[in-house]
Amino acid sequence: MLNFNSITTAIAQETPYHWAFLSNLFSFEDSLELAKSYPQSGFERVGDKSKNFLVLPIVDETKDTIKPYKLNTLWQELINDLCTSAYRLALTSLTGLDLMNDLMYIYFFCYDPESSFPPHPDGDAIRMVQLFYFNQDWDTSWGGCLRILKDESIESLYQEIPPQLNTSVILVKSDNSWHCVTPVTSNSPQSRRILKVAFLKREEFFASKNNT
Repeated sequence: MLNFNSITTAIAQETPYHWAFLSNLFSFEDSLELAKSYPQSGFERVGDKSKNFLVLPIVDETKDTIKPYKLNTLWQELINDLCTSAYRLALTSLTGLDLMNDLMYIYFFCYDPESSFPPHPDGDAIRMVQLFYFNQDWDTSWGGCLRILKDESIESLYQEIPPQLNTSVILVKSDNSWHCVTPVTSNSPQSRRILKVAFLKREEFFASKNNT
């Protein structure tokens, strides 16, 4: 169901670092059904006062086990597509990264009112992430936008991206790949709903685990 061609034909941006904006990853009908059936339970809250959101792990190759969660047929079809070599090869075509030996995790991330994520460049073991958005008719006045930043300041805005349905962002990790999520306002009628796929360097991840 995932349109790999939308990945391979996307335009890779080089400023202020390596990233890409994508759209039309699913058919219109599938995108609506995915949004409608986005999970409503099973989440756990993580973070603190500076960052907080809800997470639901679906696939995590960095862990021995995760709590199983029953997805409907359409969501399971999407997860199956994300676990294929074809998906990794499509990302390689766009980013130039060889991801075939990388660890992968797939999590739902839900930001309810007043949730946010401060500026960060992602962890050292991460090579790239892809964020899929599942909100219809998101108003930017509600906050909850991804900010591509020029540096570590939240005000160093390069581009702001609302979590609109059937759009996606790819972020390639670097020392300056700063980004953040602006706070979801208290009057937002929706939670900010995303599916996050991350690829991690296998050797560096396990080396860091062994040193802790």
